[in-house]
Order: sequence, then structure tokens, then C-alpha cells
Amino acid sequence: EPGLVVMPVRHGRRRKTRTHVRPAETDEEDGGPKVPRSFVVRRGRVPHGVRRLVQELRTALLPHTAARLKERSTNSLKDYVSVAGKLGVSHLLMFSATDLGVYLRLARMPRGPTLTFRVVEYSLSADIKALQRRPLSLNGDDLRDPPLLVLHQFSAPGDHIRVMKATFENMFPALDVRTVVLSRVRRVLLIEYDPDTQLVHMRHYKLVVQPVGLSRSLRKLIVRHKVPKLTSMRDISDFVRPEAAAYSSDSEPEPPEHTHVVLPQDMPGGDVRKRGAKNAVKLLEEGPRLGLQLLKVEDGLCGGAVLYHKLQDKSVGEVKATEEKIEQRKLRRAANKAAQDAAVATKEEKSKRKADKKAARKRKRSENDGYEAD
Repeated sequence: EPGLVVMPVRHGRRRKTRTHVRPAETDEEDGGPKVPRSFVVRRGRVPHGVRRLVQELRTALLPHTAARLKERSTNSLKDYVSVAGKLGVSHLLMFSATDLGVYLRLARMPRGPTLTFRVVEYSLSADIKALQRRPLSLNGDDLRDPPLLVLHQFSAPGDHIRVMKATFENMFPALDVRTVVLSRVRRVLLIEYDPDTQLVHMRHYKLVVQPVGLSRSLRKLIVRHKVPKLTSMRDISDFVRPEAAAYSSDSEPEPPEHTHVVLPQDMPGGDVRKRGAKNAVKLLEEGPRLGLQLLKVEDGLCGGAVLYHKLQDKSVGEVKATEEKIEQRKLRRAANKAAQDAAVATKEEKSKRKADKKAARKRKRSENDGYEAD
């Protein structure tokens, strides 16, 4: 009948259709743009802080990363490459540690390039929130969409700077400012290059939009519908007027003028977040915080020709000798692959001939048995 909704049935039981789940992003197989995905792993024995750093970096890169990936000591690079194509993974972030320090390899799969960084410094979320007056935690809605990527000062000269910029840009899906929904932009990932120290600083923020001209208690009532406590107030004006609560524990300084914006779209939170309303934009750091130094850029996946090296300067002859060595290695690998394929084909042909002979003997035996029965 028209307008009748029938619940789907599976194995004799009704199964609810999950209509509230947001459809997945378009992928290359569906004719849409390919969504970049990543693996964040650790190789070998690393300190406990690096283990926590791997988990928090996965959280910062959600939802397009494997948040519950379990590494094993026996996993090799080929293991990650073999499953990357099936899962649509485009980038690999691999942490390792030696006696000299902690290192990060950022590779584009499956053919490279690979950027090797030395982790000069890092801070975890717990250390950052310990310095904040009112720290906020990320919820499920904040992690449902990728963060807004902001690159700063990557216009310095140098091919390695352009490679870094392109690699960071390709780690996140493209954003169209004409069609973006502002309510889905909840986080910001800032990656800044310092030309003086040649360090790359990475910061992860939570984006908070709050109405202007309201006290903190009134904002909680209007935006989050949280009923306040009025026991410590002498009059309702202490709750309504922000200047009356200037010396209370629930007061906050007014955000500076340069953070005030006029909303171009409606956002959840009542009339104070409608289109055209004035709100203040705040960034609260969530962590982790990373300070990276680029050491090497390789042409392939964790190998190949060295395009840039911070600690080594090679002459033209040395570069040419390295390229010839890499080319010879590729030729040897291709020859070994061809020999292996030929051996596999010969073995399959031999097995096929053996199976055909066995089937022929079986048919002949069955025919002889039929003649004897006659």
C-alpha cells in the first residue's frame, strides 16, 4: 500500500533499517573522488610515550584512519602494502625509535615518495590539557568528519618543501568552500613550517563557536540546554547580565574582537547560531603536539633514489652511481619475477598434464568395466 513502511526480515526476525547513519564518502569505485586513508603504526620497540602518541595521532586523523589497528612484531612493510590496495589506504605513518631518538616515516603508498622525519619534541593530550583552565574532550560528533587542514609558511624555496606540502595536502580529502557545511567542521589540524629552525610543527585543535555578549551560564542554557544552579545568585540579573556576574566563578572574559564572525549558515544551538548572528570562534588545543625535522626524501616506498638529505651532500657522480645501482636492482628484481612466473607456469602446466592423464585413465577404466559387464 502507498505510504506503508515494511521492516526488513532476516532469519525470521525483524531488522531495523539504520536510517540515521550518514552515508559513506564517495570513492573511486563509485565514480566519485577517492578519499585518502592512512595507517599509523609503530615498528620495533618504542617507548611508552610513543605508543600513546600513535594512538592519539590516529584519533587526530579520524575518521579516515585505522583506529584499532593491531601491530605485531612480525609485521613487515610488505604486509601493510599488500592490504593497502584492498582497503584504499593511501598513506603510511610509521614510528620507530633508536638510541639516537624517535623517527617518523611518512610514505605515499604504494610507490612513494617517502619522507623521513626526526621527532624533535612531542606532547601528549594529557600534558596539554593539564595546562588549560577548562579543557574540553572530543566526542563522537567531533570525530565523525576529518579535521580542517591549515598549512602555514610552506612557500619557502626548495623542492623538499613542495614535496612536504603536497604530501600533507593529499592526506586529507579536498574541501570545497562553496558547499561545505560549517556544522561539520569541528576540528583544525595546523601544520606550520618554520624557515628559521627548519622544523615542522603540528597542532590539533577543537573548533568552538560561541555566541557573543552572553555569560557562560546563559550560553550553556541556550546552546546546550543545561539547567544552571541559581542557589549562589542573589537576583536573576546575576544570571542574565554578564556584567553582573563579572566577579563570579562562572564568568569568562569576552572574546577579542578579531575572533567575532557573522555566521553565513545556520548552526545547531538555537537562535543565537542562526545565519547572520555574531559569534566568536575559539580554538582549544586537544593534542598531540609534534615538532618534526625533515631528514630525507626518497623517491620510492621506504627506498629508492634520495631526492633530499639534510645531513649528506652528494656530488653529481655519486648521485649518478646511486641511480645506476637502483636501476640495476630494479632489473634484477624484474628478472627474478619473470623467472618465478615462468617456474609457476611450468609447474601449473605439469600439474594440468598430470590431472589430464589421470582423468583419461579413469575414463578408460570405466569403459573397460562397462564392456566386462556386457
